[in-house]
Amino acid sequence: MRKQKFLVVDTETGGLSCDEHSLLSFAGIAWTPGEEPTPAFDIYVKEDDINTIPKALEINKIDLNEVNTKGFSPSEAVKTIRKSLDIHFGENRKRIQLIAHNAPFDLGFIKRLYRLAGENFNDDFRDRALDTCSVLQFLMLAGKIDGYRASADTLFKAAGVEIEDKDRHTAFGDAYATAKSLNVILVKY
Repeated sequence: MRKQKFLVVDTETGGLSCDEHSLLSFAGIAWTPGEEPTPAFDIYVKEDDINTIPKALEINKIDLNEVNTKGFSPSEAVKTIRKSLDIHFGENRKRIQLIAHNAPFDLGFIKRLYRLAGENFNDDFRDRALDTCSVLQFLMLAGKIDGYRASADTLFKAAGVEIEDKDRHTAFGDAYATAKSLNVILVKY
């Protein structure tokens, strides 16, 4: 198994549109295939104008008071992320390969964060990410995994990774469970 290190990410947001809704929470897990995932960062993001819809907050259970109290401005968030990348990937790192479940969604919001910070996403990350949703859909089509929808819940169930209700639909909880699921899927399928 190749020993490349990846960053498994997840975001929690104020809605479905990265053009309209705010990024509220962002977590990254450093992951090397076959090794235990390592938490890299887990932050709240406090945009100048936080835009949410009630359904999003119902799902991700984020308290906006907590975002306003503990959240980093976009500029501070990117600085915090870069410090973590230095620790986990080295200061002279190449652009990092991201992995996410439904990667286009998360990448849209991460790119939003970098735009709001006045920074370039491509200074830190490759433009394309590995999408575990697509991998899961392929395994379902191949008859390797049962299911009709390539959701994160289906991924976690297929991998036998349990995630407590309090951690489900949190950026950290979902990113960590996705990384753990990847270790199982690489061996099992």
